[in-house]
Amino acid sequence: MAGYKTILAIVAGFAAAFVLLGGISVGYSPISIVLLAAVGVLFGAVAAPEIEPGLFRRPILWQMSFTVLGCISVAALLGAAFEGYALAAIVGIVAGYLGPYWIRQVRLP
Repeated sequence: MAGYKTILAIVAGFAAAFVLLGGISVGYSPISIVLLAAVGVLFGAVAAPEIEPGLFRRPILWQMSFTVLGCISVAALLGAAFEGYALAAIVGIVAGYLGPYWIRQVRLP
């Protein structure tokens, strides 16, 4: 149960950080707040398999899926063209696959 609480706290922290910091550049309209929070939740969920590895059967698939969804959401938030969505999907796949390596570099307080 403690693992779920830790994951929930990290996901909520990412959502809050994305809203606070991302709102500076895109504004604080209700739709941008919801989208920024959703992107924060998606990117926060990428760290979940590294925090509680026993909860996930296929952590790489989990990380790739959430990273791709997060990158595509950022492309939507920025109003990207088709090429932007394609690039977001490719970046999401690569970043999700390499998730176990770059997540270890993030230091939590």
